[in-house]
Amino acid sequence: MKEVLGCGIDIEEPARFRKKIPKPGHSTSFVRLVYTDSEIEHNLTSCPFLSFPLGFSCKEAFFKSFGLSWTNSSISWKDIELLFADADDLQKYEVRLSGYAKKIFREKKCRSFESFLEYSPDYVMFQVVLLS
Repeated sequence: MKEVLGCGIDIEEPARFRKKIPKPGHSTSFVRLVYTDSEIEHNLTSCPFLSFPLGFSCKEAFFKSFGLSWTNSSISWKDIELLFADADDLQKYEVRLSGYAKKIFREKKCRSFESFLEYSPDYVMFQVVLLS
């Protein structure tokens, strides 16, 4: 039987991200700090006004599930990637862990995780549950 080793949820308002979403070929310091090159490329081809906030929400949910914050640990925003497989369906996505996030995942003896996202024009939400 799988045991829950951590859980996290984050909710964001897409309107807060509108000015931070880059134009193709240009990126802001916020975008370069938070998102990998792959995420930026994928997000610009999907629905950027939802995919960028969803990516941020995903990262925050993982930080919470680990019991960490990017301000009080060695974790980097870029250690967690949310990539959308289909620009027309944001429910088709992949989460990749690397660096310190991957190390924490292993140290907590996690074998898997389950995730769920929801979105509307007014909010985005990402939830993650770490499992043994």
